Amino acid sequence: MNWVTIQCAVRGRGHVSSGTPCQDKTFSIVKDACSVCALADGAGSASHSHFGAEAVTQAICNYMAENFDLIINEDGAAVKRNILAVIGERLETLCSEKGCAIRDLASTLLFVAEKGGKFIICHIGDGVIGYVKEGKVLVASQPENGEFANTTVFTTSSNAIASMRLIKGDLKQISGFILMSDGTETSFYNKRNKALSPSLARLTRLASVCTPDYMSQKLNCTFEDLVKQQTSDDCSIVLMSRSPGSRGYMDFSEKDKCEFLGLANTRVSRKRLRSFDKALTVLQSWGTYRAIKRRLHLRGKKLDRILKRLDNANILETREDGRYKSALRAFFV
Repeated sequence: MNWVTIQCAVRGRGHVSSGTPCQDKTFSIVKDACSVCALADGAGSASHSHFGAEAVTQAICNYMAENFDLIINEDGAAVKRNILAVIGERLETLCSEKGCAIRDLASTLLFVAEKGGKFIICHIGDGVIGYVKEGKVLVASQPENGEFANTTVFTTSSNAIASMRLIKGDLKQISGFILMSDGTETSFYNKRNKALSPSLARLTRLASVCTPDYMSQKLNCTFEDLVKQQTSDDCSIVLMSRSPGSRGYMDFSEKDKCEFLGLANTRVSRKRLRSFDKALTVLQSWGTYRAIKRRLHLRGKKLDRILKRLDNANILETREDGRYKSALRAFFV
């Protein structure tokens, strides 16, 4: 099965006020049947940390994609040393380019790589890595804080290898991974209970079936309007979701479709799914209300209910000219 990656990083209110650039950076790549995504949060005290964060996310994604088959079977201690070597080499080169010290490029680093039914997780510093298994959102790696309050470990820290978390495993029932910076933690992570918000399961499910452009737009709007308002820090997130199949939503079971649309899993609801499936097929391209109504042979009130349900499920796009289109990825019927 294919994996879909959606990423978002917004500049924090504090950084807007001070004129500081967004120091959260994300990156993803698919190469040699390997999907990798990474997130880095540049240190606020480091003058060039936004450059460092960008550099390490790109370097580690390429390294993992090109070497996954070797790394998955390699000793954990050796993997950690090699990861830091790759990061260190890239940062040394960047130091020469920017004329700065390596400490000026400090950042955290979180990444996930998957290939052939296996995964590798790595975490340096704060932020949270989560995963979705059988519909539940679970924590894979919690924030790593430094010796003193409000401090953390960075890619350039002397104790980076000692604090680095490395996890390897089989995907099995895992359907999604979530990476988030400490700014995003404020909205989605309960520090007291050490638990992630269940709403992330819905986000990863949406990411698995909706078009990347639509999901990116939705995420950015949500982060600008809601998430960043809860903190002064930059906020970033990466969602890596397992696609249910080549036909996306249409490959869902009836039970999953009911859950996705917010319907009770009853016999009556399962019969109603046919109307939604037909509507989503017609809505693969933009259409006016009248044209959609004519093609579906529906009365106005029934079409209104269908469109409202799809809108509430966040899978309906509406244009100012009154045209509608499904936000789902295109599929063949």
